[in-house]
Amino acid sequence: MEAEEDKIVEHVKEAVHSLTDRKKSWSKKIGGFFWEILVIVIAVNLTIWFHNWNEKRHERELEKEFLIGARENLVADTVQIRSNINFYKNEILVYYDSVISQIKNNKVYAHYVDSLSFQLINNNTLSYDYSIFQSFSSAGNLRLIENKKLLNAIMNLYSTSLPFSEQNVKLVTMRRIDGFDKYIGIKTGMDIGVNGVTCKLSTIIRQPEVKYQIQSSGLFIRTMNSQNEWLINQIAAVIHEIDKELKDKFGYTSSK
Repeated sequence: MEAEEDKIVEHVKEAVHSLTDRKKSWSKKIGGFFWEILVIVIAVNLTIWFHNWNEKRHERELEKEFLIGARENLVADTVQIRSNINFYKNEILVYYDSVISQIKNNKVYAHYVDSLSFQLINNNTLSYDYSIFQSFSSAGNLRLIENKKLLNAIMNLYSTSLPFSEQNVKLVTMRRIDGFDKYIGIKTGMDIGVNGVTCKLSTIIRQPEVKYQIQSSGLFIRTMNSQNEWLINQIAAVIHEIDKELKDKFGYTSSK
């Protein structure tokens, strides 16, 4: 850019020189002057065009890198959410359903109920990586995404759906812990063993508030899992749109 500016300055000097050259006739002076002006106009326009082209290319590269990075994050988020769903479904809900079934059938297996009672406060967390989106957004680069449908979908995920999912898991965790403290732990105390914290749940299993705690906790978890299943579908739709945008606009195809 600096070299181009130097050339323009030289042509300006030549234009001035053409008008002040006493050895040339006025017609040649005017002709030389306009020639230099024409060269200057062309040079300026070429410089502006090149600058705009280079800036546009840089912006396209930023957009491409963001979409690839966001896609990788969303794939990782999907794996994390699925793992979270399976954790609650295959461990805690299995225990809850078994305990409720034993109560209904009036056949309580104390060893099973007590030895696995750590499931009453066994929890998992979700923690998503917002760094790519926040960095891109704080730099004012969201404007670079020309596909407004895709932009809105990405913004909705990172500003609403993912934070809600995180907070929902935390809320369910606190409800279960608070209910355990209020209805169970204060009555049975706690034992610390190889499985973690357990209690003599079988001794109070038929109390209405205890049954309520187990049933309501199961309901909270099932609702949470259902919401996270919906979130997985939402993420899958966004990933599909990102893949389409990367292929159509940049000729890029993800390998996974």
